[in-house]
Amino acid sequence: MPGTARRRTTPVADGGSRPAPTARSRLELQTLQALRTVFASARLHDAEVRRVAGISGSQLWALSEIARSSAMSVNALSRRMALHQTTASNLVHALLKRKLIHRTRDGSDQRVVQLHLSPEGRRILEHVPGPHAGLLVDALRDLEHHQLARLCDALAVLVGVMQRPATSAAGETLMGE
Repeated sequence: MPGTARRRTTPVADGGSRPAPTARSRLELQTLQALRTVFASARLHDAEVRRVAGISGSQLWALSEIARSSAMSVNALSRRMALHQTTASNLVHALLKRKLIHRTRDGSDQRVVQLHLSPEGRRILEHVPGPHAGLLVDALRDLEHHQLARLCDALAVLVGVMQRPATSAAGETLMGE
């Protein structure tokens, strides 16, 4: 048919053919592999933290953030870790239960709860290998400003593309549910 581009194909073992890899498809796969490496590395670090300390990587990060200040509120912790306040509260609850932190009420405003590291929490921070904030946060902190800005912009585009199908599929049962 005139004006129709014919796709190149590559033979495969079963005798059929598949489209030849393009520069675009190679770049997509390379990006996918890089994302898989990022998340697999983070999972491995979290597993090592759990093995050594008996707490999750996010709990270790919360401990390290609390240790960086003389007293910290749950809201301040949620901002430092870019978490919803409810998620930060759940982390705090788990750390309180393990007696890794303790809380006090502010003398001037009894509604304000301040978080403090306990001696046991300090021991964990001293014995668990870093980075305490996790590999991903540590790597982001190591990037030059312009590199971090480019990555942030690119991820914002990716998130936007991924949210469009999720918005249009609202109310539908998704695969795996």
